[in-house]
Amino acid sequence: MNKLTWKITLILFDRLWLYQFIHQYVISIFKKKNYPKVFCIGYPKTGTTSLYKALNILGYRAVRIFDTKTWHKKDLRKYISHIKKSKYDAFVDFPISDNILYQDIDKEIPNSKFILTIRDKKSLETSYKNFYKEAPFYEKILKDLEGKLLNLNKRNEEILKYFKNKPSQLLVMNIINGDGWDMLCKFLDKPIPKKKFPHKNIGRYKDKNIT
Repeated sequence: MNKLTWKITLILFDRLWLYQFIHQYVISIFKKKNYPKVFCIGYPKTGTTSLYKALNILGYRAVRIFDTKTWHKKDLRKYISHIKKSKYDAFVDFPISDNILYQDIDKEIPNSKFILTIRDKKSLETSYKNFYKEAPFYEKILKDLEGKLLNLNKRNEEILKYFKNKPSQLLVMNIINGDGWDMLCKFLDKPIPKKKFPHKNIGRYKDKNIT
């Protein structure tokens, strides 16, 4: 994205909560409720957009970047309460992917399903650099990137350890490497759609000057 697009995106991001407030009630008219709720706890740039599209195809009322207004107030109890009350049944991207929020969700919303999207370190690093290269905070992204990737690896290991005795609740997917309908539909007990699995944004941010 260029600098102007970034400015517009950041402005719209501040109004996202209002759109979601209306959207969740509209979408509930057209899509049946799915149970249990599904939470994508993979970091952004690990195939989360593809997973979001796939969950929509499977009939889920999916949402991305849910209720950041409450999240930024650091009121965890209220945030999880909003998840419970919302008409959405699948949640993707930050802040669902933040730190150990998945543990609180698991305790407060028993029998939920969790999907951890992963990607190899080099590929993920390149994707971050290409995506954020025109962002006004690009230098900060670069400065924090190595530490972020190390923390991500540690967090993924903690997730695997946490769900070690709850294998039916966790699915690990490497969508970038080709994981798709077979794994996802088996995990969610859904029939495989006739549509191809959506691979969104892959290769979209290629730049020969960034490796």
